[in-house]
Amino acid sequence: MIRQVDLVGDWGNAAGARMHVAADHSLTASGIKHAVPDYTCSTSLTAGSWQFDAQNGSPQDSTASATAGDSFTVWANDGKFDLAGCNIEALVQRDDRGFNICLVRDPDQTCTDKELLRKASTPLR
Repeated sequence: MIRQVDLVGDWGNAAGARMHVAADHSLTASGIKHAVPDYTCSTSLTAGSWQFDAQNGSPQDSTASATAGDSFTVWANDGKFDLAGCNIEALVQRDDRGFNICLVRDPDQTCTDKELLRKASTPLR
C-alpha cells in the first residue's frame, strides 16, 4: 500500500513514459504507449485526474477521501465518465528498488520491467 504523500511526484520508465501525480488529484502523462502497449487513446494526458480505488480494488468504487491504496484509477479527461474507454488502472507494487506502478487497461494484466514506472528522484522533463 502506498500513501498519497509517497505517490505524489514524477514517475517514469526508461522507454519514455512519464506521469506527474499531483496532491490535488490532477495528473498529466506523456508516452503512455511506453507503459501500456495496447493503449489506443492519446499517448498524452494534459488534464487527467486520479483517485485511489476502494479496498476491493474496483475502479467503480474509487474514492476521493482515500489517502492510501494498492491501486488507483486514472481518468483521461479530468472526470469519471469516459465513453472512449481511455481510463487506466494503476497497480502499485513494491520491490527491492522501492515502489513501482504498473499501468494497465485490465487489472488482470501485468507489466514487464521495461513498462514499470518508478518515481524519479529529480523532476522529469
